[in-house]
Amino acid sequence: MIKWNAVINRLMNLMDKEGGSYFSGPRFIRAVQKFNEGLPSYTEYIEQRKAAGRSTTRRHYFKDILMELNEGTRVRAAGAILDELEDVDGNATPVSEIRKLLGGETLGPSVTIPAEAWNADRLNAYLADVDGAIASGNFERAVTLSYTCLEGFLGAFVRSKAKRESYSHEIIALSKEVKGYLKSAIKEYPDEVLNGITQAAHALDKARNQFSESHFGSEAGSWLATYVRDLVNTQIRLLLHFM
Repeated sequence: MIKWNAVINRLMNLMDKEGGSYFSGPRFIRAVQKFNEGLPSYTEYIEQRKAAGRSTTRRHYFKDILMELNEGTRVRAAGAILDELEDVDGNATPVSEIRKLLGGETLGPSVTIPAEAWNADRLNAYLADVDGAIASGNFERAVTLSYTCLEGFLGAFVRSKAKRESYSHEIIALSKEVKGYLKSAIKEYPDEVLNGITQAAHALDKARNQFSESHFGSEAGSWLATYVRDLVNTQIRLLLHFM
């Protein structure tokens, strides 16, 4: 399990530094609003805390804001803040240490799904839950969620491009249809890249079906879940360009 007090204390030490590392209240809230659209503006949030008699000290409300997120979303929000901190003020080493606390450096890149995409909120929730499952050692669940997430996004892509009454609900068939669409729409795109779409679907399908049968050890399960999660992130990042 993630030791959130340790993570947040180390994160605050970086966000307290002067210069490019410093996170004011407004900067922090803007960063977290990407993962919690219901979080109000800085001014409104502080007024709400004052009215409720809660502390307006940065360390107190920064922690409260993070801990009010579900764990998967919290992991991704912390990861996004670390992305901002990593390349300034010599933070590479402390950022790497915090990433280890968040799950053995298994955090994947954040993916933002456009609001107009089919079931965007649901897919964003899957992406957050995958990171949470990996961080808590629930690797089989991470693989299952990764499968469902990619299947859902492939379905969203097909529905956005092919207007008809019925659609496949099977990940491999969906991946073939997406690949076929891209091959016809963007003829100059390398086949090797487009082949990755169907290969990822086959890998997800195989991993999900065999995970419970193979009794992976914790290290092997971690590597597989992390690899599968990264496949999903990669394919979604590619397909977002063509939504």
